[in-house]
Amino acid sequence: MTTKTESLEVYKKAIKVQYEFEKNGKYSNFLIHPSRAKLRQLCEERLKESNDKEDKLSFSLVFGFEYELGNRNKLKSLTDKFRPIETFLKRETDLSDIETINIAALLVDFKPRPFRIFISKSFENNFLREELETIEEEKNEREVSQFFEGIKNVKSKNTLKKKLGIGLLGLIGITSIGYTAKDIILPQPQCMQWQNNHYEVVDCNSGKQSLLKQYDIIPYDENQSKLIKIEVSDTTTFFKNGKSLYWYSKVNG
Repeated sequence: MTTKTESLEVYKKAIKVQYEFEKNGKYSNFLIHPSRAKLRQLCEERLKESNDKEDKLSFSLVFGFEYELGNRNKLKSLTDKFRPIETFLKRETDLSDIETINIAALLVDFKPRPFRIFISKSFENNFLREELETIEEEKNEREVSQFFEGIKNVKSKNTLKKKLGIGLLGLIGITSIGYTAKDIILPQPQCMQWQNNHYEVVDCNSGKQSLLKQYDIIPYDENQSKLIKIEVSDTTTFFKNGKSLYWYSKVNG
């Protein structure tokens, strides 16, 4: 059984993933580089669009007054209250206050919200927990974003529970034959080959060689695949803001 604390962690993680999706959407100008002022403006836009009394209640619990179109100046004086949400979305700090977390969910339009409703939907909650646990948060957020995008794009009138149920059955079917959702959504490359000044993913059985025919096809390595060769000159910048931009390695001469 999932505890309330575990569910809250799932809720926050799902909000962060939804943020990655939303910052490329309709309100990208507010979310790509979020600031307290931008989040305050976005909050106004979201509340103008929302007819949900739960959103209005979350707002009043955090800011101490009921939202109305005419109280913009009152909200402007409380801009600093958006700072914890700003640093939360930037992954600099965590949030512990549930009502503030609910405002973060409103800003990125994550549903179901607020947390009270999220935790009551045990099926969706458990499904999201299992999905997020199987995907590395930093490396594969693209996969989770695609998961949320798929839910948003479903135009059926069925309930969210039914939509997620279909997805869960599909996931069970996939894993039962030895594959994971990760393998299906983003198949892991198997081989790579050095091409000119970088590595390229290639078919392990292609037998393809570079023009100079001196580089072998080798097993794919995610870290090694990011290496590039640069042409160094007397104008090359090696450091920026005190941090090194390049490093070099010498192997077997």
